[in-house]
Amino acid sequence: MNKELNELLINVLLLFDTDEINRKLERIHSEYKKIYEAEVEIQTGFGHTFSRNSFMRFEEAIKRNRKDQYEDFHQYINKLMFEKEITNSELSKRSLIKKSTLSRYINGSREVPTKMLFRIALALRLNIMETEVLLRKVGKRFKEAYMDGVIMEAIEQGIYDVIKVEAVLREFTEGKESLFTKKEQEELGLTDENLEIELIY
Repeated sequence: MNKELNELLINVLLLFDTDEINRKLERIHSEYKKIYEAEVEIQTGFGHTFSRNSFMRFEEAIKRNRKDQYEDFHQYINKLMFEKEITNSELSKRSLIKKSTLSRYINGSREVPTKMLFRIALALRLNIMETEVLLRKVGKRFKEAYMDGVIMEAIEQGIYDVIKVEAVLREFTEGKESLFTKKEQEELGLTDENLEIELIY
């Protein structure tokens, strides 16, 4: 096994052994709230006035909040694909999701399972916050789960290869969790033997 996957596996082990997962989740959710759920408290009373600067910040927070609320999954993923200059075809290749299935996820005719969202995030090479937003667009978010921990660590290490991340996830969960459905595993020939990771301390 190569050094980067070994490092990823060790980081995931530490994430759960030291309870760092909860601190990391708190930071992600807190940052999301700061950026996308601008909480604005308005206090009224006699003699209270906004400075021009604070009023402009208030207006900007409202605009940003509205824009994020009204941008759905379809719009968000298309925006990301445009920004990152990636086509549906390329996204399908990188994520190992069939083009027809990917199209149904993107156009909203099919619900997107979390494992597919993670594969899309990896294929788009999203950062942690972009991935959190992607999850929120379909009513989900990072949570204290093995798959989520592996994805967070992979993103932070810049490992976006779906098969490499799958190998670490399988090793960490002793084959109990996968980014792929059983059918996909069979079609792609993904067995525990050919994804086996040898842990080096």
